[in-house]
Amino acid sequence: MKNNTLNGIPATVLETMAEHLIDQPEPVKIRSVEDHAALAAQALWAFACKTGLNRESESVETVVTDFLANLLHLCEQCDPDGDGAGCLNGLLETAMMHYEQECGGNGEELI
Repeated sequence: MKNNTLNGIPATVLETMAEHLIDQPEPVKIRSVEDHAALAAQALWAFACKTGLNRESESVETVVTDFLANLLHLCEQCDPDGDGAGCLNGLLETAMMHYEQECGGNGEELI
């Protein structure tokens, strides 16, 4: 069953979240889960702007879904076997481990 939680959130929220990083020197020092989310929001907002999804009438779910579809295309082109889904699934498993370590299992970043 599909979780549509992100469907009700307008894509423009990504711009607001990305503003959390304004005035931070690069490379950004990650100090909180908010910093992690802001980095992702910044990348997704740039994608939304390039694809025309940067409107109040579009949802965060649409932006994330379209971005993931593009990641599948990228993985397919970069994988020697052309297995974009297998490549991305492997990356998602590793990303889940990173996420769990960063959240400490309860939504708070480990120190």
